[in-house]
Amino acid sequence: MDMALAGKRNPDISKNVALTLFLTGIFMGALDHGIVGPAFSSINRFFGIATSWGVWSFTIYTLFFSVSIPLMGKMSDRFGRKKIFMIGIALFCLGSLISAFSPNFISFLLGRIVQAIGTGGIFPIVAAFIAVSFPEATRAKMLGMIGVVFGLGTILGPIVGGLIIGNIEWQWIFLINVPISILVLLFMAPLKINQQIVNKPIDYYGMLMLVVIIFTVMLGITLKNVWLILIGVGLVPFFIKHEKRTMDPVLNIDYFKNKNTFIILILSLLSGFIMASTINLLPFMIETQFSLNKSYSALSVTPLALASMAASMAGGYLVQNIGAKKSIAIGFFLTLVSAIMISVFQHLVIIILAITLIGFGIGIIIGAPLNVIMIQNVKPNETGSAIGYLSLARSMGSTMGPAIAGMLIALTSNGYTHVYILIAILSLISVLVILLTKK
Repeated sequence: MDMALAGKRNPDISKNVALTLFLTGIFMGALDHGIVGPAFSSINRFFGIATSWGVWSFTIYTLFFSVSIPLMGKMSDRFGRKKIFMIGIALFCLGSLISAFSPNFISFLLGRIVQAIGTGGIFPIVAAFIAVSFPEATRAKMLGMIGVVFGLGTILGPIVGGLIIGNIEWQWIFLINVPISILVLLFMAPLKINQQIVNKPIDYYGMLMLVVIIFTVMLGITLKNVWLILIGVGLVPFFIKHEKRTMDPVLNIDYFKNKNTFIILILSLLSGFIMASTINLLPFMIETQFSLNKSYSALSVTPLALASMAASMAGGYLVQNIGAKKSIAIGFFLTLVSAIMISVFQHLVIIILAITLIGFGIGIIIGAPLNVIMIQNVKPNETGSAIGYLSLARSMGSTMGPAIAGMLIALTSNGYTHVYILIAILSLISVLVILLTKK
């Protein structure tokens, strides 16, 4: 019996196989975020470039990933999740091949761009698929699985990258993606995934404007260039005016008129800010304040990653038992307590404990609750687009966090403490906002 026939006789088989393949895509994307790090110096030496140029292998990936998320989410509502997911996996595979066989750094960056666009087509689609395919009783638990798989990929990324660099050529950190991508495509192709397709004209002009806005703002934040940020922000009123006149806008303005969706987007941005600030600054803080070598300081992020992975699953159960609103409040309360601990106490054991608490807090927040509330407040045929903007908000927060934290460290004498005081303030505001919201 082949997979397609089995799926027709038992729809649950097809649904579970599809979920496994979708989560495999999440794992590949998460793995790719961390696997390149250990190869950074090897890639720079291979292409004969300075470190200042080498960082663009990360920067350009982040920029195009952020641009791709809302667009691919919208396209999945328009053309089908299965089709856009398969296109995303194919682009990720193609980008991996381009990066691995690049003769120069420019073509290598092109490969990273193609990879990023493909990855952006994976993340929002998985949450949207779960939202419409699983009953409300198990939906939160399934959404929590996204955080678990993402956490596992994040942890294994640097480890796998280090093993590859230590034994074979750096190109294999990209080539390892190719056979997995092909298998995912082969297993996904025969599956039948039911979805209500929105058959309306595509807002190409709106998509172009959105790409320019996101790209200029994110690039401005990354380069700390105020003019680029102002250009991006200045285009927003023209974009909104266009979207209001469009039959099927790429951005539903109602997301910002609806108090619930607006608050969730802000909280998603703050969760990304807290997560990225902690992950990026922690190794340097441990290294400088406790005089540990780089190997040990890099391991300081491990408790956060493990706690976040466990809490993502726990967050699903929390939502089922106490609701999404209280779950989010608990998550931000944990980040509040841990940020205060890091700000006040300068003891390594206490800081490691606080790091673990931050991991639990972030894992609870991003695992299921934010997705659940967002899904509850949008139409079923807009879930891909809505989750895409939720992911975009978190991605923008992840870009803003390290940039603002870096400025605080550079401008103040006790910068690390001020960063975590800021995280504590943002966490407190988030707790108060979510608790004071009636619905």
